[in-house]
This record gives sequence, structure tokens and C-alpha cells, in this order.
Amino acid sequence: MLARSPMLANKLSPNIAFGMIVAAFMLLALATNAALPALGLASISAATTLALACAGVLAIVWWRPVFSVSMLYLLCISLTVFLGGVGIEAGGYLTETGVQGEANGAFSRLLWFYVIFTVCALGGFQRVLPERRRIRERIVPRMAIDKSSLMLGLALAAAVLAAGVIAGVTEGFALLKGVNRFALRNDSGGGGSIFNLFLNNQLFVAVLLGTLWTAATRWVRWLALSMSAVDIALVVLHGEQFMSVLGLSLSMLSPFIAIHAMNGKPVKRYLALGAVLALLLGSVSVFYAYRVQSLDLSDTVLSRVLLQGQVWYVVDGDATFFGAPQGGAAAFGRLLGSLSSLKAPTFFDDGVVSGLRDLMVAYGAPEILRAYIQDDVTFTMGQMAVPVYWFGFAGAAAFIAMTGLVYGALAALQIVVALRGGVVLLWLTTKVVSYALFGLQQGEYWNIFGIRTLAYMALACAWWYCVDARGARSDRQQRSWG
Repeated sequence: MLARSPMLANKLSPNIAFGMIVAAFMLLALATNAALPALGLASISAATTLALACAGVLAIVWWRPVFSVSMLYLLCISLTVFLGGVGIEAGGYLTETGVQGEANGAFSRLLWFYVIFTVCALGGFQRVLPERRRIRERIVPRMAIDKSSLMLGLALAAAVLAAGVIAGVTEGFALLKGVNRFALRNDSGGGGSIFNLFLNNQLFVAVLLGTLWTAATRWVRWLALSMSAVDIALVVLHGEQFMSVLGLSLSMLSPFIAIHAMNGKPVKRYLALGAVLALLLGSVSVFYAYRVQSLDLSDTVLSRVLLQGQVWYVVDGDATFFGAPQGGAAAFGRLLGSLSSLKAPTFFDDGVVSGLRDLMVAYGAPEILRAYIQDDVTFTMGQMAVPVYWFGFAGAAAFIAMTGLVYGALAALQIVVALRGGVVLLWLTTKVVSYALFGLQQGEYWNIFGIRTLAYMALACAWWYCVDARGARSDRQQRSWG
């Protein structure tokens, strides 16, 4: 044993040394980029930040493919924020807030918050599902071998797809009608329960079908792949565009890549192929949606890109290291007051407006704000801006670290449930993850910590301990006896 220890150390030391070199290089690059504004080089800091963010995302995909596929949707959205930052700091005009951008290094500061979030998310993910843990036996999802779970899952997925078809036939497809997707959702809110059934269960269908892609039975695999193609087509027809299509595709890939990686198979090619197809479909959907709505493609895309980063830019200009912008503390109090509500805060009810809508009220131009209230939509991204508005930079860093741990653990838990749980537990889990994902994307933290999400979490725990845990133990015993 003593004789083998030096040899093991020699085998491990190159990997450890390489990791330390890469980490040191990235920290040096981040520190250098953060110093650019103080050095009088603020004009290039936004472009440098975008380059560093892209390099970081590619490094995570290469280093931790299972973790990255669970996080890639949020990471890709973050890249659009940094892309918006290049335009803003180059002098872009922010219509919604009435601000003219200038080079001030705002987005070089933003990158540090994404680093904190991603590192903490990786910690939470590894705690629940260590990516490089060796598995002695081949991983087979329980839903793919249990006939009752398989039939129930396929039936529920077919019902959701049928709802999407029926909603399109009866209410019209947004892509074909040239209807703004937000207006379509508002119209469906009062009487479009079928459309909402389709829309609100997309993550469940995606993870379920992606899990069944790995089934041993050939007809199950091909049926799951065919249903996935139909689902993506329906999502595009209903007006969902670039990021929504990308997110749906990555959700399908998440359990598929995790299962293959655990079984020792190469997965990077699947991730690359899925990302390319999702980007292609998303781009085509954007092109046709804007064309049918008679919008100028270049102007609309430019304004959408600037939208991604404007919330951070205006909040960053008012916050300090320990001080929040004026009104931030009261806004956090309103969030706390809304957590006990069963309904998400909106502009249309008597409840407390909180989260990203607080920023709209504080920074939005009145005429634009009225238009947004009519559509009940908010600024595009508030993941980092909202905590900084509440607490300032230092307090926001602690809050963002906590949300990273939570979301990383939830993303890993969703994969674990896809492997070991049943269909009902998967539905409950994907509900929680979808709320958390939306909350992080928009900065609407009621969706993560509100009573609705906590209720779904409690139901999922109860179902696991009362139903699925017993079934999983029985399956293991049968395999051991066999």
C-alpha cells in the first residue's frame, strides 16, 4: 500500500497541476478585466468581458458536460447579457429606461457575479450527483423498464402534445398568425386552459422524453424521439423563439447525456449536435416570427439584445459595494410580503408588486411601462440586477451564492429523479425546477421561495418517501436476487 502511494500521486498530480494553472489563469484574466476601467481602458472592458464569458462557458462544457447541460440555458442567456453590454457600453440607447449607455465597466463587474453563481451551482450539483463518480453497473432509468411507469409517462406526454395541437387548431398558432407571443399568452390566460396545459408542462415532457431516449427497447426510443420532434415543432409554431427552443432542447438532452456519461460513453458529440440543432431551430423561428409580424429583423434583434443588459446597467450605476440603490430595501420587504401568496405578483391583482417589476417601476420610462403592463411582461433579465437592487454588491454576492447552491442541487436532483423515480415524482420535480429556472432568469425570486414552489417540494418529498422509494428498493432487491 505504501509502495503504491507515490505512483498514485504521480498519476494525479498532472491533472491537479493543470487545473490549478487554468484556475489561476482565469482568476488573473478576471482581475485584469475588472481593472480595465480604472486603467482608463473602459472602452474595451465590455468586449473583453464577453470574450471571457464565452471562454468560461466552453471550458465548463468541456470539463463538466453533465453539469453544463443542466446549466447551459442560463449560461447562454448570460452570454446574451454580455453581448448586450457591448452594445450598451458602445453608446446604445435604452428605450425602456431612457438611458444612454457609456463605457463604465459595468459588465466587467457583472461577470464576477456569474462566476460566483456558477461555482456555487457546481458545488450544489456535485453534492447531489457527483459527475465523475464511477458506476459499477450499467445505469438504466427506472421509468424505461417499469411498464406501468412507461405507459403512464407516454400517455401523459401524448396528452400534453395533443393539448398543443388542439390549442393551435382552435386558438391559432402564433407563428402563423403573426401574433406577439406575449399577447397570445395573455389571451389564453382567461380561457385558454388547453394552451396553458401545453405550455406549463414543457419541462416535464422534455425530461421524460429525453430519459426514454436511452430505453433498451427500440420502439420506445424511436417513439420518444418522434414525440420530441413534434414537441419542438409545436413550441416553434406557438411563437416560442430562440432561447425557449434552446432551453427545451437542452432539457431533453440533460438526462440523456447524464445517463450516457454515467455509463462511460462519450457525450460531448451529443451536446454539440443538440446545441447546433437548437441554435438553428431557434434562429429560424426568430426570423419567421419577426417576418410574419412585419418587423424589421435587424432593428428588432438589436433592441432585444440591448434589452438583455439594460436592467443590470441601470442598477449597477446606482449601487455601491455595501449600499443598495434608493428603494431597494423596501423592495426586498415587498418580496418577503409576497412569498405567502399562492399567485405570482402581477400588475393586475391587488397583491404586492415585487421582484423585477419593482425595477420597472423604479427605472422604467412611464410610457414604456404602461405598454409593458398591458402585456404583463417585464424586462428580459434580472437575475443579478434584482439582488444588487436589494442589497448592494456585497449582499447580492451572498444571496446569489445561495441561489446558485439551490439551483445546482435542484438540477442534479431532477436527473436523479429521472433515473430512480416514477412519472408522478418527475412531474412534481420538474414543476419545482421550472419555477426556479424562471425565477433566476427573470429575477422573479417569488418563483423560487414562494409558497407555491414550497408546496410542490413538500409533495415531491412525500411522494418519494411514501411511494417511489419503496419501488426503488424493491427493484434493487429483485435485481440482486436475480
